[in-house]
Amino acid sequence: MPEQGKIRIRNFVEQFQPLTDAAWEDLSELFSYVELRRGSYFVREGEYNDKLAFILDGALRAYYLDTKGDFYNKTFFTENTFAASLASILQDIPSFLNFDALVDTQMWQASYKQMTQLFDRHHCIERMVRKIIEYEWVIKKEQRELRLVLNDAAQRYAYFQEEYPGLENQIPQYHIASHLGITPIQLSRIRAQRKGNRKAKQ
Repeated sequence: MPEQGKIRIRNFVEQFQPLTDAAWEDLSELFSYVELRRGSYFVREGEYNDKLAFILDGALRAYYLDTKGDFYNKTFFTENTFAASLASILQDIPSFLNFDALVDTQMWQASYKQMTQLFDRHHCIERMVRKIIEYEWVIKKEQRELRLVLNDAAQRYAYFQEEYPGLENQIPQYHIASHLGITPIQLSRIRAQRKGNRKAKQ
């Protein structure tokens, strides 16, 4: 793993839990560098993948398909975040979600099962993993769900821009619309209205 990649991962995880040098040495050895081309899959629905991926550059989406074949973008994973089909990993079952690259993506990945084998030797790693899961998959998930229920489409779009800065300039609008639960036409209207409001203030 390139040294800069190690630094970025360690800086991220130590926001949640400081690690000893010995713990970090063992943990970093689990990671391998991977490049995904746009449209390539990290996880496929119906398959099991116990990998955690730290996104260095690019973006993944987690989505599911309904019985009609229509997709819903549940979550996006962008630079300096971890991506994983966590429910699948923790229950040891095939994934209900698909994860693919929205743009060319560079990341480091490691086996969650191998990571858990370090817990008894390095309790700081166990605490780090627990805190990241609590924040990324529990707290942030609840916040997103509340925003979808309690806010109108324009407010949800504003929150999307705040959570994923710059992503809308890299991906088609229909991916954003799917995530917000609106149509691409509705999203275009919201963007035009916001643009008009900004011009009026100038």
